[in-house]
Order: sequence, then C-alpha cells, then structure tokens
Amino acid sequence: MKKTDQSRRRKERTKTAPSNALENRKENREDIFGRSLYNSAQEQSWAIQNLYEDYADFDVDSYLENSEVMLLDGQNDFENEDLNLPVAPDQISSKESILSWAVSMLSLSPTARALVQEASNKGWNLSLENLSGPDFHLDVPEKKIILDNGEVSEFALAQSNYFSSILIISLIRALRDVWQENRNGAFDEDYTPEAILTLERIRAADLDIISVLVAWELRCEGYGNLWRHILGSDDGDLAMRFSALLEREPCETFTHKALAAAFKQWFMSEERVDNCDHETLNYMDDILAMAEEQNPFGRKNIQKIDVERLSCLPDKTAYLQYDAANIICDPFYAGMNDEINQSHLMHILHDIHVTYVQNVPFRDENLAFRVFPNGMMTPDEHETIH
Repeated sequence: MKKTDQSRRRKERTKTAPSNALENRKENREDIFGRSLYNSAQEQSWAIQNLYEDYADFDVDSYLENSEVMLLDGQNDFENEDLNLPVAPDQISSKESILSWAVSMLSLSPTARALVQEASNKGWNLSLENLSGPDFHLDVPEKKIILDNGEVSEFALAQSNYFSSILIISLIRALRDVWQENRNGAFDEDYTPEAILTLERIRAADLDIISVLVAWELRCEGYGNLWRHILGSDDGDLAMRFSALLEREPCETFTHKALAAAFKQWFMSEERVDNCDHETLNYMDDILAMAEEQNPFGRKNIQKIDVERLSCLPDKTAYLQYDAANIICDPFYAGMNDEINQSHLMHILHDIHVTYVQNVPFRDENLAFRVFPNGMMTPDEHETIH
C-alpha cells in the first residue's frame, strides 16, 4: 500500500452512521443566537488560494478611526495585546467566511504565511466538517484538508475565542503536515517498523512545535489570544519551555534553540509519546492487512539527514540540526515504555517474518506452500477424494 492509496494515518476519519433520533435532535438544536448548532452534512471545500487575503499590511489604527468595529470576540473596545482583526458577525456566518478568516489570519505570521502559500501553490483545498475525533484529516490524493468543527456552527465558532483558537491551531498543524507530506510523504515504503515509530514521533512533535512558533509570532504582531489558548492547553508546557528560553536568551530566536528545547519537552510527556505510538502501530496494522507481500515495509534505518529534514523551516534552516545525531541513538527519543505498545510492535515484527497459511505460521514461505498447496490442506494418502 503506497502513501497515495490512503490518507495520512494520523488523520483518519471515523465514519459512523448516527441514528435517526440523533439526527432529529441535531436538526432542532439551536445556539443562543437562534442559529443551527450543527452544520449541514453536505461537504464543501474551497481552494486555499481563493480563501487567502494578506493581512500583513493591515492598518488597524486607520480602520478604527473610520469605522465602527466589532471584534471577533464581540467586544467593541481595543487593546493592542488582544488584537483581533475586525470582522462583523454577519461576515462570519458560513464555512467559507470562517475558513477565509482563519487562513488570512495566518498571514500575520511569517512561518504560517509560507506554509499557506505553499499549500496554495500546490492546489490544496480546505473544508470544515465534523470528524468525530481527529482535529484534521488530510486527503492526500485529492489534496484536501478537512478541519474538525467540533459539531459547532460557523457562527458559534466566530463568536468564541476558545473554538476559533482551536480552529486556527488545527489549521496550522494541518498546513505543516502538508508541508511534510510534500517533502517526506509516508515512511512505510522506505523504513523499518522501528524507524517508522521514531520518525512519526518526530513528525507529530514537529506539528505541535510549529503551532507554538506561529502562536508566538502572532503574539508579537499583537494577536495574543492564540498564545494564551496554547498556554492553557495540553501543549502549555511546550509554550512555556519555548518562551522561557527566549526570555533568558533573546538571541536564541535566531539559533532555534528555543524550538529544540520545546521539541525535547514534547517527549517529556509519556502520554503524548504513547498515543503517537498507538496510532502509528494501528497504521502499520492496516498496511499489513492490505499488503500482498509478507513484509510491505522498507529496509532503511534513520539517518541524521532524516531528522534534519523533518525539522526544516520555511527559511531553510533545521532547528534540530545539532540534535539530530543524539535523537537517533538516545533512548529518550526512541525508547518505548508502554507494555501494550511493546507487545503490539512485537506482533508486527513477528508477522512480517512469518507466512500464515490456514492460520499456521511458517518462517519459510516455500515450506508453507508445500504443506498447504494453493492454501489448502494436503489430503492423507488413504483419504478418498470425491
């Protein structure tokens, strides 16, 4: 199974058929504004290049002087630290408008702006749906990013700093994953299962690290809501580690030591690592189930350049350049502590080295088909076959 045959495993959509009663309840639910709480099941997508507007040169002072502004959070006052781009509520009442706002907001961040422009140039589309689990889903063959709406209407998303921040963070992570997909693709075609686990950890950590970097850049431009949201989230330790190093040594902004420190902090959480391994192992199980050959995985081990490539930023610098060699050999990054995941990995390694025929494992494929020709039991000599 090649990477073009399925979507990124970390963003698999879970399709469930809700009962009619549940659908009826959804149709009748309304928010405090009298609008439907749930979105239509009809799928729509828009080209990122059509959604994007460059806010980098937006003149806030001039806008405030010449118009009555309703900020995104519904407040009419203005504080430089809490800058939201001015958006009237009736302008944020559709999927297209909320996605356009989210994509355009990223133009304030140099890193995010480069990610948006690449996805736009490559012809990627953006959609907003209920994914019932993952925060986003990549459909690689169709070049489509599907963001999770959390079963919240577009209007409610626009009125809530909490939900709109979740949406922007999901978009940042999705755009970074598109960036990685364009350069690295999936790992199962080239690397061993053990290498795949480590590379997927690095890639998952990188998505969170880039979201912290973009939130910091937006904070420096006056948009502080996203940074405060991350501080209060499960990734708050990453943001605190990142900012603590910058406050002590401001020059580290240019050497990317702060990003490397936040990357190391990601591995401090066993829950983050174990969840990533669990998803990766399930992904490899799916590959084995669909593969025609005994071992569908590659033979390559991780090299230093693989780590550097995964940490490459749009400015062509790699923030893990000086840590790559250590990441490859240090058990802190590649070790596995969860017993269930250990057992799961051992089963996968066992399965790729044996051939199952009639539910009997053979290490020699030729012997397996001599005992079970055409996958069938070999009849005894005295048995009469009708």
